[in-house]
Amino acid sequence: MIVITKSGAVRGRQEKGMYAFKGIPYARPPVGALRFKPPEPAEPWDCVRDATAYGSRALQERREPGYTYAEDCLNLNVWTPAADDGRRPVIFFIHGGGHFEGSNSDEKASGPRLVGSRDAVMVSINYRLGAFGYLHVAHVLGEAYATSGNCGLLDQLLALRWVRDNIAAFGGDPDQVVLMGQSAGGKSVASLMAAPGAQGLYRRAIIQSGGVQCIRDRETAESLANLTLHALGIDAGGERAEGLLHMSAETLLAGQNEAARRISPGHLFGPVIDGLTIAEPPEAYLASGRARGVPVMIGYARDELASEGAGAPADDAEALEKLCYRFGANANYLNERYRSLLGRSDPQEAYGALLTQYVYGNASLALTQLLAESGCDVWCYRWDFAGARPPAHSSEMPYLFGVAADEDPEGYLPEHLGMARLLADTWMAFALTGDPNHPGLPAWPCCSTGEFGYRLVLDDPPRVEPLNLQAYDKRFPMQVIRLHASDPAHAR
Repeated sequence: MIVITKSGAVRGRQEKGMYAFKGIPYARPPVGALRFKPPEPAEPWDCVRDATAYGSRALQERREPGYTYAEDCLNLNVWTPAADDGRRPVIFFIHGGGHFEGSNSDEKASGPRLVGSRDAVMVSINYRLGAFGYLHVAHVLGEAYATSGNCGLLDQLLALRWVRDNIAAFGGDPDQVVLMGQSAGGKSVASLMAAPGAQGLYRRAIIQSGGVQCIRDRETAESLANLTLHALGIDAGGERAEGLLHMSAETLLAGQNEAARRISPGHLFGPVIDGLTIAEPPEAYLASGRARGVPVMIGYARDELASEGAGAPADDAEALEKLCYRFGANANYLNERYRSLLGRSDPQEAYGALLTQYVYGNASLALTQLLAESGCDVWCYRWDFAGARPPAHSSEMPYLFGVAADEDPEGYLPEHLGMARLLADTWMAFALTGDPNHPGLPAWPCCSTGEFGYRLVLDDPPRVEPLNLQAYDKRFPMQVIRLHASDPAHAR
């Protein structure tokens, strides 16, 4: 099948009941003079472009055989039931991976797996990761690089504009775009909701294990960037800074990996309040009501990081060291919380509960309350189902995408097929209508203004419980990692 986009014609093929168009470039290669710069739209092509194979993945340390990894990675995939005038809802899926790994070519997260026989289109995108997408270098390269810490987010924005301009040709409705992501993908969805440039480009949002906790202030962004610069032998005062633009991509990747010895890679990279892409703190932007009227489904897993309790610190000194590695200047407050939890449980349980609450749970609940108060209808959930493994980070994804244990060790067991169908039906009900309720669920009210709301607990059977929207830890800042330029332990 051939579809005409505004850049040129693309040829896809039928795949598992849908038509697949893969590896479509939506931007010029972000290399050479475009490194650390906002993406530019793809240049048009004359011939029919083959779109039957995935494009390159973003550069990252961990690589799977059989795939190409490159700095030139800004491509997307489209799956559609038909390239007609169907005006179907469009699921805009953003992969996770801590902003430093992941891709849109994971066969276990494809369009046919999620959409199935339902009448919807799915788009999945690649965006720049790690230092290529989130290294804030304006302080060493000048204001021409003022948005360098948001290149990954700007990639997502350009891909959304591509959808606006082209998706009708694939049978999609540009006025019914549903943002959807998990982990770093969920944080990306929340970040887009806080970015003025995304207004009008989406209708609904699904935020799984995410929030705006990854958005950092400029001082923190600069201090984090200095870790990578120092690993590359570049002085934060500007000496040899031009080398960033000319060094090999693999050298830059090695620098970010060295920086990850000082700060957890999952917190090392993320969007920054640069005054342009993200103009103000996300809580202020959202509280102003500028996302008003957007239906949102948001939640997290009950035991997100409980398994990391096995790495509980051996003593007080190690506790502070481990917390600094993840949370920077927020570590002192969390050290107090950890000591409090130790009074009620053993170190492994206490440490796992602390990480679950302050990396994911608190941020998800705080954003639920913020969105509800700002005029959004918000359906809040928690994933509690303990199937093949406990309800930990990402454990719901095989159920959502229909990945069974006979094709992947982390897939769901045959006896849990009903939960997989329930999850997909719930997500797709929201994507298609803006309301996740369907006959397989108990009545699930949305949260709106007020102190109390409701939460769907996804278990067997699913249940709805009251939720105090004010019951998150308000003393803990929305921004999960903070560093100060004056702190030599992190700035150098």
